[in-house]
Amino acid sequence: MFGAAVLTVTAGCGLLGGEESTTGPNIPVKVAAVALADVAPLHIAIDHGLFTQRGIAVTLVPAKSGQDAITKLESGDADIAYAGDIAFVNAVNGGLRLKIVAEAAVAGKGTMRVLARTDGPVQSVSDLAGKKLGRNAEGGVSDTLTKSLMADHGADPNSVTWTNLEFGAMAAAVVRDDIKAALFPEPFATAAEKQGLRPIADPATGSAQGFPIGLYGATDAFIAGNPGAIAGFQRAMRDAAAAAAASRKLVEDTAVKHLKGIDADTAALMALPVYRSDPVMTELQRVPDLMQRYGKKFRRPIQMSELIIPPPPPGT
Repeated sequence: MFGAAVLTVTAGCGLLGGEESTTGPNIPVKVAAVALADVAPLHIAIDHGLFTQRGIAVTLVPAKSGQDAITKLESGDADIAYAGDIAFVNAVNGGLRLKIVAEAAVAGKGTMRVLARTDGPVQSVSDLAGKKLGRNAEGGVSDTLTKSLMADHGADPNSVTWTNLEFGAMAAAVVRDDIKAALFPEPFATAAEKQGLRPIADPATGSAQGFPIGLYGATDAFIAGNPGAIAGFQRAMRDAAAAAAASRKLVEDTAVKHLKGIDADTAALMALPVYRSDPVMTELQRVPDLMQRYGKKFRRPIQMSELIIPPPPPGT
């Protein structure tokens, strides 16, 4: 287990216990999340009682995609949802009144890979043109960053035929030749490579280098009615992100425990994202800017600074 002493050094307080509740007694909060390496800090916060320390009782609500998680916000099945930044911006553009509660992850080197069969027709980024490719959902990180990658390499992203699949089903679809390639996030990328698929490219390069890939959002109505829960979530996720950034072993153990089909060997090979919680406005603004560059039409300009719920000051 990741020692409390190390956590004290990295975040300024004993994150595995010992703090008094600061936001009230066990406010219930339902959090929708996809099973990705991006959400390791969320599981860490639950496993090590960080939410309880902050006076909230978090219940996880499984989601198939960021879009699915946002749908759960609309229906009231979730109070806070993890989603890709691109899916979040699409939802706001579609008229949903959402705000950013916290960031989740930023793409690191190799965090996502476009993978294909070693004996297939896709041997380079330019070969993606005109092919049937897999994506998690329309208008999400997987297809948008694939399009960005193709455009950066002179391939026509509009020539692609898309098939929507859960990340866990993509490797088998490539192996069967149902699709020619797909963008895989962790831990699915490493698991797919163990099945024999080969990396074609890292999409988080060029114009997408260091790209924000995940965040936690909530509706304006929930935020207005539950300021204590929001502040408690932000504080706990700040501590959890610091713990994840400080200990790869902690993230690996969390992945084995919570991500289906991920064993210790796979977890040890994963390329991890950069974990952070407090929103960085200039970086977040890259999301709608990149989307617009690759053809997204917004009903009005998206200013991410207007969508951020400022977190409590560090150390509070």
